[in-house]
Amino acid sequence: MADYWEDSEIKKSAVGIFSDDETPALEMCGVSVGGTAQLSEQINAGIKLSRPDRYSTDSLTGSFSGLVLKGDDDKVDLELHELVPERILQKIMDADNEDYSFLTRTIATEKDEQLRMLKRYYESRWSPPDVETVVTASLIGRPYSLELYKSIRLKKELLKAAENIGDGDLILNVTLFLNRTLKKKLFHDILASSPLAMQHYSSYLSTTKQIPLLTDTLEMLGKSKDASMKLYSEACTSPQRMLQRLRVCSRNHFSDSKHKHLIDDFIKLLEWQEGYDGGKLLGASVATCLSDLCLNHWEAPKTSANSPVTFCQAHNVSDRLYQWAALIARSKRQAWPEIDAIFLTKGWLGGKKAKTDLPMEEVVLCMSRLGAPKTLLTSYLEFVDNLDKRLALAKKLQCHRSVIDTYVAQKDRLSLLNYKANLTPQSEEYVYAEQTLRNATVKWKN
Repeated sequence: MADYWEDSEIKKSAVGIFSDDETPALEMCGVSVGGTAQLSEQINAGIKLSRPDRYSTDSLTGSFSGLVLKGDDDKVDLELHELVPERILQKIMDADNEDYSFLTRTIATEKDEQLRMLKRYYESRWSPPDVETVVTASLIGRPYSLELYKSIRLKKELLKAAENIGDGDLILNVTLFLNRTLKKKLFHDILASSPLAMQHYSSYLSTTKQIPLLTDTLEMLGKSKDASMKLYSEACTSPQRMLQRLRVCSRNHFSDSKHKHLIDDFIKLLEWQEGYDGGKLLGASVATCLSDLCLNHWEAPKTSANSPVTFCQAHNVSDRLYQWAALIARSKRQAWPEIDAIFLTKGWLGGKKAKTDLPMEEVVLCMSRLGAPKTLLTSYLEFVDNLDKRLALAKKLQCHRSVIDTYVAQKDRLSLLNYKANLTPQSEEYVYAEQTLRNATVKWKN
């Protein structure tokens, strides 16, 4: 056995390690073991200071407790604990405090050392490492394996340690390991008791588009509502297959839900969109569909599915939405008589009155932006009940007759005289102001 060892490649490769003449130069992150130990002591000392000194990244000789980050134009001073939580920093520092003394001491009996090396090798191969060792390895980017954690107790301890340290990568890796090595019932029980692991696992399944597995998991955990909403959300991501997916979603996951009528209304809208103008509005909102109908199919008979009135009845569109969509669409077509039919009706004495819940000042502004004539704006300004708002809006839109009539309604003779003086003499508005003022003065005297 000794002769074999003397001639083996292991012996030759181990000479540099166990030789009494050479000292191994072990490094971590480019710093020697001795250097990292000194660095660890400096950091620990710096953390404990109540007001630690700052240090620059170009010098490690002072108190190692803060960072100076230098940019092109400025620098930002940060405490070390503001960059890395203390518990994580401690684990990273402790990772280098391993016992390497056996590498530098004189080996009396090579055979004994070989046996100790073999023992350590087989122990590390068949016995699971300490849980904290895996956590630390994950934090500092060292390779680690979870396969040796066979028992339920060790697996739970591993997941708990990952959650305590807040390492998202390790939490997900452990969760996927549990899913791969446990029965579904046990795995779901662990997820039910660990919201953080469930959150990471759900995000992973959603990101990797494993929607059936995600919804099955949510269902098993009693989160049927979350599973339904996830399926609904996923169904809405593809307009081409949206209708088919929503039908399945409504039938299988919303059959006893109070929100089922909303899904069914959406399905009805998609069915209409599929048959309208080659599906050009597939996935559009109700307001967009109604606007297109008011713009291009205003004259469609009420028996047609493309009639704006029929569409509103079929999809429970409110009067306010219908009137606003019709106002914009017919104004673009300059179809002003049709707008009168929407917003005005006959009064008791043969006059007209408004029949809308929309603010009339907003209606007037919209018509003005879309090019309505001043005479039409003036007639609609009469239905703005607040005289101050009517006056301000009439001045803004330069509807002079409305301004004059409003001053008369306010019995403000002086303001009416001043306003007339600013009009172009002998213009139509000036003549109207003069006649109105004369008639109003006679009326006020009587």
